[in-house]
Amino acid sequence: MGTEENNKVKNIDIVSLKKKKRRRRQMLKYAAFLALVIIGVIIYVKKDDWFPGFDSSNAVFKSVKSNEQSDNNFPLSISGGIDYQVKDLNDDLAILSDAYFYIYSSDGELCEERQHSYTNAMMQTSGKTALIYESNGDHFRIDTKRKKIYEKKLDNKILFARLSENGSVAVVTSADTFACKLMVFNDSGDEIYSRDCVERIMDVDFSTDGKGCVLATASASDGGLSSKLISVSFDSKDDNWESQTFDTLCLKVFYGKEGIFMIGEDSCAYCSTDGGVDMTYDYPSTLVDWDHNEKGAALLFRNEAKRCGYFTTISAEKKSPNENIFEGSTAKCIRITGDNIFVMNDNGICRYGFKGSDATEICNETAFDKFIVIDDCIFLLSYDRIDKREYEE
Repeated sequence: MGTEENNKVKNIDIVSLKKKKRRRRQMLKYAAFLALVIIGVIIYVKKDDWFPGFDSSNAVFKSVKSNEQSDNNFPLSISGGIDYQVKDLNDDLAILSDAYFYIYSSDGELCEERQHSYTNAMMQTSGKTALIYESNGDHFRIDTKRKKIYEKKLDNKILFARLSENGSVAVVTSADTFACKLMVFNDSGDEIYSRDCVERIMDVDFSTDGKGCVLATASASDGGLSSKLISVSFDSKDDNWESQTFDTLCLKVFYGKEGIFMIGEDSCAYCSTDGGVDMTYDYPSTLVDWDHNEKGAALLFRNEAKRCGYFTTISAEKKSPNENIFEGSTAKCIRITGDNIFVMNDNGICRYGFKGSDATEICNETAFDKFIVIDDCIFLLSYDRIDKREYEE
């Protein structure tokens, strides 16, 4: 075989080798593509097991989901370790997450799911209405079970907002030349009152007729913080009255038919609707939680040194405190409903009469931190689930 023939054979071998390498690369690419397709099909088929919050119908990750395997849909699962808030919305559960506003029935059925874009969103409810506002932002909105009613953008940053039973909204914002500014909007979103404040407003609550409100303000006094109450009417620029100064920082104020209750850091007070002080009460220990209704107020305390807890009820009518002590220093949460007081600690939840009598264990759940009461149901709240327990009156 001559040199020319040898070169032809070598060229043929090289071409054949290149074709084989090309086919091998194509086969590898095809195998890789087929493997990706198979993996994608497996993920799609198993998505409900691996990603229980993922809804392929609208391609969003749900942070709250009911238990479809349970007869009553509970517990509701909270995914992703998100912060969430739960309120009573006309006997339904209003749940606010970092991106969604949910309304669940008391049976755990999803009624509504609406998206929001608020950073650090906060929620208040009253009757059939929910207020969602952006803390340190400039937006707030009003929702009902059926729809979003309206949304507003303000010029200054929202410090906090409050909602009345008739749908009015009080918004306290920052201000350029004052400590803060108060604006009040009616149920249609029209501004009906505003004032610039030289003192910081700590809380607002509407009067029972909805025509005014009481403001709790804070100021520095003798090296400490003090508070006072101011009553205003929305149709007047003049204040109705100012209370005396209280040597405590106000945390919350409630306006009821029998008077105005102010909760401070280390003491509380009941005032009449004309500003007179009917009662003051110094706390026996560290304040943990509180609640209020037309019957009166309930305060929960914890004493780490004595390893015991207290709860005090104060009648709105008689303005008289009743102190009650219970074993263990793990007081967590207190709620009033009617004449009943519910107290949660690490052993579960006990129900008491208003004056602390007739203690009854409602449940011995220990994995929950808070709860709310709607009718004859207790909804238990933890970081990753919401559960339901019924009780008998």
